[in-house]
Amino acid sequence: MQVVYNFKELNKALKIESNKTIGFVPTMGALHDGHLSLVRLSMQKSDFTVVSIFINPTQFDNPSDFINYPVTLENDVSLLKKCNIDLVFIPEFKELYQNEKKINIPLNGLDQVLEGNHRKGHFNGVIRVLNIFFQLIKPRYVFFGEKDYQQYLIVNLLAENHFNNIEIILCPTIRLQTGLAMSSRNIKLNLEQQKIASKIFQTLNYCKKHFSFSKINELEKICFDKLKDFSDPEYFEIRNSITLSKEIKKSEKYRAFVAIKLSNVRLIDNLAIN
Repeated sequence: MQVVYNFKELNKALKIESNKTIGFVPTMGALHDGHLSLVRLSMQKSDFTVVSIFINPTQFDNPSDFINYPVTLENDVSLLKKCNIDLVFIPEFKELYQNEKKINIPLNGLDQVLEGNHRKGHFNGVIRVLNIFFQLIKPRYVFFGEKDYQQYLIVNLLAENHFNNIEIILCPTIRLQTGLAMSSRNIKLNLEQQKIASKIFQTLNYCKKHFSFSKINELEKICFDKLKDFSDPEYFEIRNSITLSKEIKKSEKYRAFVAIKLSNVRLIDNLAIN
């Protein structure tokens, strides 16, 4: 496994492997089994797997959230080495952004709801850093977890508009036995708090079990109140799986999306409900 820290090293490594199909897993570190499941899928589907570790400041709307984001770099590299991946890219902010060529893409309102409404500028930051990574690494496949479903939709638009040779692959959410979605932020919860946080998934399943097109508003309120019993909820919303619209079309698929704060740790999740 190679570990590279700058463009020169990255370009040299990728030039040698130019005839291979590249799979790319972008991360912000604090790796867990959810990340590693993406890595394993990349290794199955690609000839050469690249994982980036970069805590991207441009996608944080809250400076303290950026400062407090968990950093476990030594453990991350060790985990990836055990997976026997090909290359880890750990760039510095200055070099990564110094010659940035910004792009504009039509997001069709996908960035204005849910996470976009609660984290202003977040998705602009995601697009900025991935635009740079995609140009540098030139992957054929890029892997994202279903927990960040809204992000997946937006990154898919980025690929469709500017990188049509890249396939964005959505991978299942990996959960603890309790149902809690694996997240780097779970590190900041003790075992009792993680047990409490499993009620997020219980609430999503309640929504799926009781879903009815005629009672969406009522169901959203019931589930929001359930979240209030153990956390500080930001939203619980049922939206179209493709457009994230609230408009009801009975022939289409819908998802329930949730964001809460528990002991000042922000957690998100979602579930297909029909």
